[in-house]
Amino acid sequence: MTARLGTDTKHQPRELDPGAALVLKWLPTVVLMLLVVAWMLPTVGALIASLRPGTFETGTPWWTDLFNLETWTLEAFRVAVSSDSYALSMLNSFAIAIPATAIPLLLGSAAAYALVWMPIRHKDVMLFAIVALIAVPIYGVLIPILQAFSSGVHLTLPVLDKTVTLIPVLGLAGSIPGAWIVHVGAHLPFSIFLLTFAFARVPRSLIDSARLDGASDSAIFWRIVVPLSRPALASLGVLLFLWSWNDFIVALTIIGFNAEALPATVRFSSIGTFVSGPVTLAQMFIHASIAIAVFFVFQKSFVRGMLTGAE
Repeated sequence: MTARLGTDTKHQPRELDPGAALVLKWLPTVVLMLLVVAWMLPTVGALIASLRPGTFETGTPWWTDLFNLETWTLEAFRVAVSSDSYALSMLNSFAIAIPATAIPLLLGSAAAYALVWMPIRHKDVMLFAIVALIAVPIYGVLIPILQAFSSGVHLTLPVLDKTVTLIPVLGLAGSIPGAWIVHVGAHLPFSIFLLTFAFARVPRSLIDSARLDGASDSAIFWRIVVPLSRPALASLGVLLFLWSWNDFIVALTIIGFNAEALPATVRFSSIGTFVSGPVTLAQMFIHASIAIAVFFVFQKSFVRGMLTGAE
């Protein structure tokens, strides 16, 4: 009986052929590399075209006579930087992105700390409501928000035949604060959700020891929880900045009619706003370089923060 079991090789796994194993090993990498090249090729072409304005004048493809150094110039970038309207639009982008990043970080971290470390009833219900708000598409409520910014919110009581003003006219339509307020409202639920899991990883022993020493919740928050959760805060900050910096729909809807307050993303959509051709491409790449720089500066913290809870 023992010998029979020992010699039974019917159900043993078969070894892969070396050639098949090599294909399976490198196939995902090759496919990913091809996808990256296909995704980056138009971007690389646009960058080269902005550095070779002659391709626009002659109508030739950007790869024509590519290695002729005499055709390369930074003139388009010089003109882009010296444009007053472009500088104003970039300042507007910063004026929207910075508050839309800082406010959700502050409010979201405070709310997450309260949900995790403070004695609040019905925490699970609150967290469920926050998750439900994440699923609400911001683009579906932009028009009602714009109407509220423009004319306020009024409720007519049918029995008393009286109109009550719930939200007065604040003049936020067509303004930069109106745009970043919408971003704050849209991104705050996700901020709370992400930071709740990050703050829950702080050892309870540290919190209990601090409370035994007489530390207040504000001291625990700033001196223990925030320093230990920097990767999650950094990753969330990068996401919030990228979302608001590259936004188009919210800015177009809320600020649309006020040309002086438009960010760069909205101005790019109007061909008549900027000089067409290489200058427009140069302006786009300058705008994109800000987001790329922010990502690479916080790259390590971003990756660590995104892996919060995966260990």
